[in-house]
Amino acid sequence: MNRPTSKATLIIVLVLALAIIGLVFYLRSGTPAIQNPLPTPDGQVSSEWPSTIVKDVTIKEDTSYYSIDAVYPQVKDDVITGYFKTFVTDAIAQFKDDTSWAKGNGADVAPAEAGSLSLEVKYTEQKTSRADNFTFSIVTYTGGAHGLQATKTFSFSSTGQQIMLASLFKNGDTGLKTIAPYVRQQLSKEPGANTQMISDGTVPTEANFQNFVVTDAGITFIFDPYQVAPYSSGTQTVEVPLSAFKSVASPDIFGK
Repeated sequence: MNRPTSKATLIIVLVLALAIIGLVFYLRSGTPAIQNPLPTPDGQVSSEWPSTIVKDVTIKEDTSYYSIDAVYPQVKDDVITGYFKTFVTDAIAQFKDDTSWAKGNGADVAPAEAGSLSLEVKYTEQKTSRADNFTFSIVTYTGGAHGLQATKTFSFSSTGQQIMLASLFKNGDTGLKTIAPYVRQQLSKEPGANTQMISDGTVPTEANFQNFVVTDAGITFIFDPYQVAPYSSGTQTVEVPLSAFKSVASPDIFGK
């Protein structure tokens, strides 16, 4: 005859069964997914973005004709670094071409003005919860009454994807047509505003709105001298709050 199972044996069998069930559930569910770091209370984000700066790369060149002082960031991602390097080296090449007259066509003595020719390229970084923004300032003097100042911006997502102007909106053309009147209105409030320059410089085209910074509040657009105001007024900026273009904003960047 079979002996009746003891109470102690039943307890052991029950414990083993529960352990096996727990192990199977764990293996099926997998390990918890690693979440992306959240923005800190002050709006800053994790430094582990592909666009995180590793070091600055400086290019200096001085001759009897001109001086060059340029800097760009080397970041974690080589592709992003390549964007910056290409932009700066192209600016240097253009400057040298624009100042080729200073060599006097092989003459031993360069024009007196040649020694003051210069190119300066520098940048600033503004990282927000939505994007890592790099704004390059290019100041050149190639002869004449005064130098010229230009701007070039680059923005990247937390995954290293470059944020282009069209990707800020559900539809690029609709987005530009939505924000252009707001920008025009804000610029018109400035003292001594030039209505014609503002009208021409804010036509909703990619060329007019190519320089921007993606912020937690919305988008800041940058306009170089002569685009929407005289040279004496300097660079103009307009902050466009998300509320002004929420209906056409890209949900991938600005949320739903």
